[in-house]
Amino acid sequence: MNRLIIALLMSLAPFLMQSQNFEKYENMKDVDAMVMTSKMFKMLAKVELSEDNPEAQQYMKLIENLDRIQIYKSSNSEVRSQMATDVKSYLQKGSLEELMRVNEDGKNIKFYTVSGKNDNYVKELFMYLDGETDGKPMSVILSITGDIDLSQLSKLTADLKVPGAEELKNANKKS
Repeated sequence: MNRLIIALLMSLAPFLMQSQNFEKYENMKDVDAMVMTSKMFKMLAKVELSEDNPEAQQYMKLIENLDRIQIYKSSNSEVRSQMATDVKSYLQKGSLEELMRVNEDGKNIKFYTVSGKNDNYVKELFMYLDGETDGKPMSVILSITGDIDLSQLSKLTADLKVPGAEELKNANKKS
């Protein structure tokens, strides 16, 4: 029985460590951070919406199935270097599959996913942007976890004003 518990904990350890990789950026001076949890999504899902607005209904369905959104942005060169190292480590440890790469207008953007219940859903969408945004060097880490409908996701990322959201909209057209 003890061996079973130890084996289970060891198999879960990489997933537990992965989710912790980026939280250290929350309190750094030169990092803009936003973290939304499932509690926030559940609160938003309780908002009364008109039933004759199907787009709003689909949007609410998307957010009520999310677990967490983490966005970290920095233009500080030391922080950007650390972000690059942490992203590389995260990608090597995880079960993420590359979805798309975009290199244009001074931005190098990579999207990764963890497969979901079918081809239209993912358990995690991970994006890393490194380059220039509005003429400034910038790195952005975005991680969204939950039961994510890819067809609705670009609307959410655009509403959150995430750099790279436009490229995600294009990725949805390709999938």
